Amino acid sequence: MRRLAIVLVLLSLPLAAVACGGSSKPKAPSASSGAAAIDVVKSAAKKTALAGSEHLILKVAGTTAGQRLAVTGAGDFDNKGHIGSLHIDVAAAGISTTLDAVLSHTDMYLKGPLFAALLPAGKTWMKIDLQQAGAAQGLNLSTILSQDPTQSLATLQSLKGATSVGAETIDGVATTHYRARIDLSKLPAVAGGASAAPSTYDAWIGGDGYVYRVRSHIATGSGTTKSVITLTVDLSGFGKKVSVSIPPAAQTVASKGGLPGLGG
Repeated sequence: MRRLAIVLVLLSLPLAAVACGGSSKPKAPSASSGAAAIDVVKSAAKKTALAGSEHLILKVAGTTAGQRLAVTGAGDFDNKGHIGSLHIDVAAAGISTTLDAVLSHTDMYLKGPLFAALLPAGKTWMKIDLQQAGAAQGLNLSTILSQDPTQSLATLQSLKGATSVGAETIDGVATTHYRARIDLSKLPAVAGGASAAPSTYDAWIGGDGYVYRVRSHIATGSGTTKSVITLTVDLSGFGKKVSVSIPPAAQTVASKGGLPGLGG
């Protein structure tokens, strides 16, 4: 059970990263449907990415591998420096826990009760080389997890159409809600070989041309590997200075080529 919980926690992180990529997605000129709406969304995506940084609030809910998964969290990303941090609360496989994650280029540092037993005395952080871990497991997690919002944006340009749903207020900001279709089969897989069905993709764009909310409905895999997830990311603090502390080497231990809970 504990092993499965670790797997579910790790699977929630790439979903968060995908959301960040989508976070860089819409703008604000008035457009109702078709190519015009897509142009609005892509223009806002570019503007949001160029802001250089953002604060995000994350919510993930759904089922993966037959287990319920609920994640809430918050963090900050510096897109130019390719660093960021997240603190999340996770309920998965009957276990409730917390997790701190620090991203630095293609390195991820993880700290939390689920990982404590895997660390030697005096160490508090597990360091994972995402490129090495992905290759070792035959997964595409590394290509997702290592991406900050700016990098993910390049992948999330496969909209199939967009329409304006209407005006909505997000955290006190007047926005226009756009709904689009995105071909998730063109995104890196959440698990090796898992196919992803096209999913609805919603973005709320403020009059200032920034993206304030992104929501994705994602379905991957089949049978015992099927995952159905709703992911919501709220964005704010565009362009503000982000401070991220990389865990010192004295407090970290490197994972031996794999992802914990996945045979690493």
